[in-house]
Amino acid sequence: MAEYIVCLLVEKVASQLIEETVYLSKVHGQFEWIEAEMRRMQCFLGDADAKQDKDARIRNWVADIRDVAHDTDDVIDTFI
Repeated sequence: MAEYIVCLLVEKVASQLIEETVYLSKVHGQFEWIEAEMRRMQCFLGDADAKQDKDARIRNWVADIRDVAHDTDDVIDTFI
């Protein structure tokens, strides 16, 4: 009887580990995507900083991108 209970427990733990592995592999891909997007935003912001004084649209884009970057940072901190 004890062997049966241990066997069930092992199966349950193994199942949970498999689910966690699948979940983390999906999250890893999402973090790579976020990292690539942040690099693109960083490049845009580098170019836009020099131009934002002359163009209100660029100023708005810069503000929006900075807001998204801060929100993303908050989400990552919450996840970790």
